[in-house]
Amino acid sequence: MTKDKILDKTEDIVYLVLSILAILFILFEIIDLVYTFYSEVSEFSFNDKKSIALTGVPIFFNILITLEILETFKEHHKNILSRIKIIILVALTAIVRKIITLDIKHTEDLLVISISTLVISLCLGYYFLSKKTEYRINYC
Repeated sequence: MTKDKILDKTEDIVYLVLSILAILFILFEIIDLVYTFYSEVSEFSFNDKKSIALTGVPIFFNILITLEILETFKEHHKNILSRIKIIILVALTAIVRKIITLDIKHTEDLLVISISTLVISLCLGYYFLSKKTEYRINYC
């Protein structure tokens, strides 16, 4: 067996173990999300100022991010551009999760500008990668 085959097999085993752990994590988070949703809805009152959405949103985005990471694992044998696009999507999802839970009233202006710049940069990177992939598919 060559060194490359050993490394490929080891990489496949690591991805398999991480995928199993990620699936278990997703299952746990789904149970937590259902429980949180049930608890919030059963205690909901129109007189209460607390939003029921903010409690479950981080859990929901944890599930979404983990699903995107699993997608990255599935793509580990494919070309590098599709892997990079998935990683950018994971980063965007994580940033959006942070933005949704961010208390904008108590946030400094520089932080808001920095987050905005980061989101725009990642979106532009994803756009250009998509154009490059589209160009390769159409003209190669």
